[in-house]
Amino acid sequence: MGKFKAAGGVVAGEFKRLTGSKMAMISILGLALIPLMYSGMLIGAFWDPYGKLDRMPVAVVNEDKGASLNGQKLAAGSDLVEELKKNAEFKWVFTDEKDAMDGLADHRYSLAFVVPEDFSAKTATLQDDAPQQANVQYYVDDGWNYLTSRIGESAAEKLKADVGREVTKAYAKATLESVGQAASGFGDAADGAQKLADGAKDAAGGAKTLHDNLAKLADGSIKLQQGVGKLSGGAASLKSGAGTLAGGAAELDGGLKQLASAQGKLATGAAQADSAAGKLAAGAGGLAASADKLAAGAGQVEQGAAQVADGAGQLAEGLKQYAAAHPDDEMLQQLVAASQRVADGATKTQQGAATAAAGAERLSAGQRQLADGANQLHAGTASLSKGLGQFGARLGEAESGAARLTDGARKLSAGAGTLANGIESAGSGVGTVKSGATQLADGSASLEDGLHKLESGSSELGAKLQDASAEAGSVKSGDDQAAMFADPIAVSEHKLTDVPNYGTGMAPYFLALGLYVGVLMSTVILPLRDAAGKVKNGWTWYASKLLLFAPVVLLQVALADTVLIYGIGLKVPDVAAFYGISAVIALTYMTIVQFLVTLADTVGRFVAVVLLTLQLAASEGTYPKELLPQWLQAIGEWMPMTHAIEALRLALSGRSASLIGEQLLDLAAFAAVFVALTLGLFALRSRKIRPAQAQPGTLQA
Repeated sequence: MGKFKAAGGVVAGEFKRLTGSKMAMISILGLALIPLMYSGMLIGAFWDPYGKLDRMPVAVVNEDKGASLNGQKLAAGSDLVEELKKNAEFKWVFTDEKDAMDGLADHRYSLAFVVPEDFSAKTATLQDDAPQQANVQYYVDDGWNYLTSRIGESAAEKLKADVGREVTKAYAKATLESVGQAASGFGDAADGAQKLADGAKDAAGGAKTLHDNLAKLADGSIKLQQGVGKLSGGAASLKSGAGTLAGGAAELDGGLKQLASAQGKLATGAAQADSAAGKLAAGAGGLAASADKLAAGAGQVEQGAAQVADGAGQLAEGLKQYAAAHPDDEMLQQLVAASQRVADGATKTQQGAATAAAGAERLSAGQRQLADGANQLHAGTASLSKGLGQFGARLGEAESGAARLTDGARKLSAGAGTLANGIESAGSGVGTVKSGATQLADGSASLEDGLHKLESGSSELGAKLQDASAEAGSVKSGDDQAAMFADPIAVSEHKLTDVPNYGTGMAPYFLALGLYVGVLMSTVILPLRDAAGKVKNGWTWYASKLLLFAPVVLLQVALADTVLIYGIGLKVPDVAAFYGISAVIALTYMTIVQFLVTLADTVGRFVAVVLLTLQLAASEGTYPKELLPQWLQAIGEWMPMTHAIEALRLALSGRSASLIGEQLLDLAAFAAVFVALTLGLFALRSRKIRPAQAQPGTLQA
């Protein structure tokens, strides 16, 4: 200090003015604490906020009612609560929805998670055609604390991942177990396929036998059709003769009725009746002979029809039995239906022939009675006048016999018609049998070929199912496999630089800010514009201010770094280098702010504050520059705080001295420019001040 007094210059005057005031010394001590207050308090407050989340109260409401997934009970909500109870990441408070919402509104809870009642039910829709996402509701008051909202969003995503992993694990376990069960099913299916092949082989042999028998059936149906054709011709002749007989019988009946009505005239026509009676006797005798022949022919027809009906019934019964053994053969079913129609027609034919035979018998009896009556009539014509009473009685009997004859003739005609229709239906049925038997024979050949193919395909199917069973059986279905299925990918983090906590990451930004604010606040206390003694030139004037300002700035650096490193616990690879880097940063700020304040005093401080604002926005202290507006990115490289923050980050991460040196050189360039500007400003002003008028000033308060 004596040196400065001897010099009698402005440097000595500045120190004399500083040491002469207790308030100035107290103010200098306060200025030294400003960077520590900014950087230390900010870094300390934000040192490790995410490490203290266990102090943040978070309400959890579980309203889940549970569900079932693949036969297993699923209680995703309760499982989530149990997991949270083991998780100390937050201060979990398990409560009801009303308390959670009230607590959120009163700020007793920072976040609130609500698990709805259908949470498990929607989780269990994973295998449905339209699965639904289970939704955990979380509530936060952005207006109260926006960072809490971001923390809540991160916590919600973590819960989503944890619950999703558990649900996927349960689903995967059930699916893998199903694959194991499918392996057993494939084995059973393979055995069944082999049995099917064996059955197809046996069925192919049966199909060949069926084909041979159906060929015989088709040949027999041709012969049957020919016989039915002949029978149909005879039935037509019988129908025609029966019609003629019925007409004659009807005429006889009418004549006898007329004879009865003309009984009163019989007496006068007795002679004529005698002659007619002779003719009647002769005709009646011939008619009786014809009736006997008709009755004999009708009996033969009846016997033939019975034989046809019996054969058709046997054929139908045989086909029914064969069809019962082969229920899936559609053509054989058609053949059975056709044979049944033939049997029905033959039965009707038999019934018609029986009716015709009975009518013929009655007709023959009637004709014999008619012949006897005619003979008696001829014999009694002589005594006709005496026996008219007896004749009337006999005539009544004749009329009754004629009526019976007419009725029998009509029945014979109807029976002959029925017989003809039945034989015609039988002929149609035999044609159907023939066609069906032919189609069945052809179809049975295709059936045999198809059964051979079925046998081959079943054998191949059995082999493939055995392979599938072996592959499916090799699938593992344990808890480890289910866990791997639910969470197959892990992410390994590799850090180029390990930043242990939030405070270490933000320390470069907060320290650069604190040093700048400390320099700026120092200009309020330290006199940077007036001279404290005789000004000889601009160099000595600038030196007086530099020697006053620089120690205060370096003291600020020493206090701030010391508290950060040894008080808060900031891990620094090279402590000496860290002190040096901080000193370069603070001295660079000093040169800039000193020039602005020396140039324009209060206006200069305002410009320094504006410059601080620009640096805070453009220096990448919080967000990468790529996220900043383009104009801020453009000016960021021209801001000293950008290089200051980068240098501190490199120092804390232990990077090479060359990389740190590049940033310090940029800061030195800024300092050189503003030192030159300040020197020039003092030199310019010193020329305007006359040494005789230079008077010591006072410290600015």
